[in-house]
Amino acid sequence: MKTVSIGGGPAPYREALAARLATRGWNVVVDPPVDAAHAGTPERLDGSTVAVHYCDSEEAWTAVAASVEAGALGVVAVIVTLDLALYRRAIAMGVGVVHHDTSTEIMAHVIESAGHGEALLPMHIARHLAREAGSSDAAESSVLDGLEMQLLRGVVDGETIVSLAERFHFSERTIRRRLQSAYLKLGVDDRTGAIRAIERDGLFG
Repeated sequence: MKTVSIGGGPAPYREALAARLATRGWNVVVDPPVDAAHAGTPERLDGSTVAVHYCDSEEAWTAVAASVEAGALGVVAVIVTLDLALYRRAIAMGVGVVHHDTSTEIMAHVIESAGHGEALLPMHIARHLAREAGSSDAAESSVLDGLEMQLLRGVVDGETIVSLAERFHFSERTIRRRLQSAYLKLGVDDRTGAIRAIERDGLFG
């Protein structure tokens, strides 16, 4: 059974999110005990658990990084302000990100996407990030590199993060980061958007 651990945040937020996830078939653990040896990582975190962290402090961001390193199936940072820098921070860490005011239905989608190695971003955030990346070095930063093109071709062919990691001999975390970079360059926020953009633009001929 798929499991999600929800750490931190106000009780009403945790309860509402837990209730929504339970209706979608998730086993939910709220405020799990933490492993002091791993900077706030929930105990018994494994490759079948998505870890959700309410990021209202630097310690919470440390716990996000620890969950990534511990090998969680996916990690989601719940941010408390609509700050573009926080979206950038989460994406750079290879985790999903959602604002705490987002509906529990959208949060559930973000959590499920994180479990598949993807991140759902509001379109205006994705576009802003793509424009910002282009403004620093437009010619270089907006062009898909060779690995990104190969990964996108794999996405179109229906390959999973696991199979892409095995084929290209990278960690799953690296594959997630590179795909997120490719999505930003395409101006989309997830796998579905990338496939549509590729088909629309005839990227692979």
